[in-house]
Amino acid sequence: MRLQFKNVSLLFVAQLVSYLIPILEIPILARALGVDQYGQVLLIQATALLCSLVVEYGFSLSGARQVAVCGVENKTLLANIYNGVTSAKILLAASIVGLSVLLLSFSDLKVSSQAIVWGYLYFLAFSFSNIWLFQGLEKVTFVVVFELLLRFLGLFILYQFLTVSAEINSALMIMSSFALLNTLVGLYLAYRIVGHFSVDFKSGIEQIRKGFHGFIYKSSNNIMLSAGPALVGVMCGQASVAKFAPAEKIIKASVGLVGPVLIGLYPYLSRRLLSSSGNSLKLSSIIIAFMFFAGVSGASIIYFAGDFLIHLMLGVGFEEAIPILQVFVWIIPFRMMNQSIGLTIFMPLGKDRILSMCLMFFSVLSLCMAAFLSYWYDLAGIVYGLVLTEVLFSISLVFMAFKIK
Repeated sequence: MRLQFKNVSLLFVAQLVSYLIPILEIPILARALGVDQYGQVLLIQATALLCSLVVEYGFSLSGARQVAVCGVENKTLLANIYNGVTSAKILLAASIVGLSVLLLSFSDLKVSSQAIVWGYLYFLAFSFSNIWLFQGLEKVTFVVVFELLLRFLGLFILYQFLTVSAEINSALMIMSSFALLNTLVGLYLAYRIVGHFSVDFKSGIEQIRKGFHGFIYKSSNNIMLSAGPALVGVMCGQASVAKFAPAEKIIKASVGLVGPVLIGLYPYLSRRLLSSSGNSLKLSSIIIAFMFFAGVSGASIIYFAGDFLIHLMLGVGFEEAIPILQVFVWIIPFRMMNQSIGLTIFMPLGKDRILSMCLMFFSVLSLCMAAFLSYWYDLAGIVYGLVLTEVLFSISLVFMAFKIK
């Protein structure tokens, strides 16, 4: 387990840095570029990252599981898996690029063609990241450390360059170049492991089929994590969003810290569950129980520190946000448990379809229940609905997990 602990630690640090870098970019970009140009950078950056999530599809789960089961010894099968996933990404990326070019030809965006080109390179850099391969092989040390160094170096150069030339194309060039360099190094390392690259669209289509439920799972998870503020704005008005959003960000950040732990253990559990499910399910149960009680502990701390956190983040005049946070915080242990069940039992066993359909159903149910309860309890009703649905989702997953046993 020493290797798994090291991988979990590295991925955990990478997750923290992924939160930190965008925060540090804000003052650098905003002060150098001004409101209009900074807004354009955010639009291009957000669009590129969103589109790259489509190209990434469910391969961080389905691809990593195939690699974990295959292992590095079976070079032929490993090459087939890698080339199939890469071919699938080429198909998805080509579709995104084609559709975006069509939309741009009919739109009236006041963005330079050079900025759009850098945006496409930014999109391609994140789309063709090979981190899924190294996660499956449990060899993430170099790629994670190299990415962290590049991100901090890129941030430093961005700061130095924009103090001399505050221009949108310069900012996008620096951000996309460092992202692209990271991906190119990852491609080279993959070539050293796999041995050869080839494009096989038939295999690519098969990988898209295999990864579909992983994609649905991740997409539905993003809905459950991100749809809250929009729902609050529609049902309760913009003023309520200011009371809800800080609590939502605290919840999202708390739950997000679980991801690296589960992703780091995912390849190991995939191999063990397919070879001897009995002992591995015991290990999965221990992980799930630990995550739940860690969530309870974290939620309790945030509950009692709610007054301090809200005043620290928002200042005076937002006291109504405190009881919202103190209710909403109890979603943390159940969401952590749900993610743990998914990534330590269902996904390693290849039960992607059951998990994705279940999550999709409860994603829709959470929005419906939150909207329904908001008629009686306003903003608190939305929070009640989201928490209650998460509890129901937990009960359903536990019941289905026992059936799998």
